[in-house]
Amino acid sequence: MNKKVMLVALFVLVLFSMLAMAVAGRSRFPLVNRAVAAVVLPVESMLTGLGNASDGVRGYWKALTVMQSENAKLKQENIELRNANIQMASMYAENRQLRGLLEYKEQHKSQKVVAAKVIARSFGDLRDCIYIAAGKDRGLAPDMAVVNGGLVGVVDEVYDDYARVLLLTSPRCRVGARVLRADSRAVGVAGGVSGKDKLLLEHIYREASLREGDIIVTSGYSGSHPADILIGKVTATHMDSVGLLQEADIVPAADIADVEQVLVIVGFTPEAKIVLQGGQAK
Repeated sequence: MNKKVMLVALFVLVLFSMLAMAVAGRSRFPLVNRAVAAVVLPVESMLTGLGNASDGVRGYWKALTVMQSENAKLKQENIELRNANIQMASMYAENRQLRGLLEYKEQHKSQKVVAAKVIARSFGDLRDCIYIAAGKDRGLAPDMAVVNGGLVGVVDEVYDDYARVLLLTSPRCRVGARVLRADSRAVGVAGGVSGKDKLLLEHIYREASLREGDIIVTSGYSGSHPADILIGKVTATHMDSVGLLQEADIVPAADIADVEQVLVIVGFTPEAKIVLQGGQAK
């Protein structure tokens, strides 16, 4: 056993001697240089490979960290862009509705109106009411017309500082209506249809002139609303179930489903309520 240890030690000593001689004078011992190279180069190659692999792993993790950081930034930018788009869409819808209010006020300067914001909607099967931030404090009363680009509905219940509006698309809502055409003065009643967002014009004489594309406005005959408030456009005509009177399907002019701002006509005095006192109209 001691002999084997001595042989190994001698081999190691010779190997280091050869390495020392190779370093001290490579040109003087070419055979020794080749022998040393045969032993050393594979070891150096392996160590170099391990070093390169280590550098590759470090580079991979560094690149992965950079990619994760960039992905996080892109996700945040996408969230911000989505939020900006939502805000822009909301502002566009609000501006469109405000333009509708301004246009109505410009076209009906003689009417006294109160602007109000929609603060709530009814839920359940009917979904036929909205609540607005104006009530007795602003002079509102039942049956007043509510508009935005067209007739939205009528005031149903009034409280101190808010009111409930019955939407025109409700089956419970009925308003006097007529055709706005020079060669037709057909009159009827417009109101909602259960389960649908369209309107139905009913009780029109069989002989009356009514056709697709006709514009329908309020008649003013009920005494509750001014005449000529835009209701909508006729999309189809047909006879009633009995076959005696005409009916028409109407698309509402107002964006009733998404209305957010409205005007309430508060200064209307029906002609039926005008009385003569001392020969003077009041």
